[in-house]
Amino acid sequence: MRLASFWVSGHEGFGAVTDNGIIELTGRLSGRQQTLRDVLEAGVLEEAAQITADAEVDYALGEVEWRLPIPDPEKIYCVGQNYAAHITEMGYELPEYPSIFARFPRTFVPHNGSMIMPSHSGHFDYEGEMTIVIGTEARHVSEADALDYVAGYTVCNDGSVRDWQKRGPQVAPGKNWEFSGMLGPWITTSDEAGDPGNMAVKTWVNGELRQDGNTSDLVFSASYLVSYISTFITLMPGDMITTGSPSGVAVAFDPPKWLKPGDHVEIEIETVGKLSGDVIEG
Repeated sequence: MRLASFWVSGHEGFGAVTDNGIIELTGRLSGRQQTLRDVLEAGVLEEAAQITADAEVDYALGEVEWRLPIPDPEKIYCVGQNYAAHITEMGYELPEYPSIFARFPRTFVPHNGSMIMPSHSGHFDYEGEMTIVIGTEARHVSEADALDYVAGYTVCNDGSVRDWQKRGPQVAPGKNWEFSGMLGPWITTSDEAGDPGNMAVKTWVNGELRQDGNTSDLVFSASYLVSYISTFITLMPGDMITTGSPSGVAVAFDPPKWLKPGDHVEIEIETVGKLSGDVIEG
């Protein structure tokens, strides 16, 4: 299944995305869940799949305004420098442990949204990333069992303000500029998404292919990251982990190919989905 959150006809809802449109699931499950986070917490994905198997679509894709897949996640963790080729292009050595930082929902816009050009920087970068969505509460889980706690995957642009990222030893300011990233368009469930260790990751800017990688190049796999993070904190349903970006980011070009107002960014993760958005003046 592909599960999305949206606005339509004056109300907020969620549903299953098909090639023909969206089947609304808001309030139709046995627990009358009102958000996708509620659905994950209740563990009713199988029921959702049964409802959508024979249902007619309620809305055309063009009728809805997309929201973040999980509009109110408790936590969003991001992993930096996790593709071997990207680490090489940045001039770093392969890390012993993952570099992890937090982002807040307000720093992201949904599919077809508008990222706002940072007001105090011209060093605005894109980073296409496969993103893990937690489905079941996870604490001290083994790497072997970690993917059992994953509901599915979505697409992220971990938009980065590079000069602010380097102003101190912590990257948080450059990674949390308001409305500088993208998430979506939907969550593709694990059974449909397939192997998170073999997904093509591509990013286009104004139609130019900039990133062309594969999650097989990850230094720390999806299962390792879920296990590692669950060691120090309980991962909750709806939490997300962005897994790092392949080579081809703007800062690595000579001269850098920074984003600017008017640019259009598209990121596609094989078997997961394609996320699009524009850059506008702040």
